[in-house]
Amino acid sequence: MRDRDQNTLQGDFGEAWLEAVAAGCGLLHGRPTTVDLQKADVQLVYPGTDLGTYYPTVNVQVKTTIGLRQLTSGDFGHDLDLETYDALRRTDHAVGRVLAVIGVPGEGENVRLHGEGTLLCGRGAWISLEGMAPSKNTTSQAIRLPAANTLDRPGLHRMLKTHGIRRSTPVPSINVWEQP
Repeated sequence: MRDRDQNTLQGDFGEAWLEAVAAGCGLLHGRPTTVDLQKADVQLVYPGTDLGTYYPTVNVQVKTTIGLRQLTSGDFGHDLDLETYDALRRTDHAVGRVLAVIGVPGEGENVRLHGEGTLLCGRGAWISLEGMAPSKNTTSQAIRLPAANTLDRPGLHRMLKTHGIRRSTPVPSINVWEQP
């Protein structure tokens, strides 16, 4: 089922796709107990300690499209709605947020059953938009997804190591001499 964009697919296919890959990589995964206003479809967790953080976790906003553009650089391009862009570029989330875009074929099956196993048809990449500048656009923002940020074992582990670990909290600068 497609939405009014005609290239973005509705439903839970992308979330299930990412969860299947995560399960194959030995990661814990599930649906966060949030409403979509928080822009988090799937929560990924590394079951162990990495870089001093016990059970590194990220919340992933998943977009599934038949219009995933391959850029001349080899990276991917996707037009993200402005509401989602603004939510994902925030720097004050307690759990890191990442965008994953999965491109699936426009024609044919998205899942194929073979004697050796099940094949998920598609490709995708992820990116953190945290700290990005506000968009000058009114409806969407073009996003470049690095092809190196793969949705496989190395890519998901790098995602968790980079965006799922403990980080310091920004503290506002306070001049104690100016306080009442």
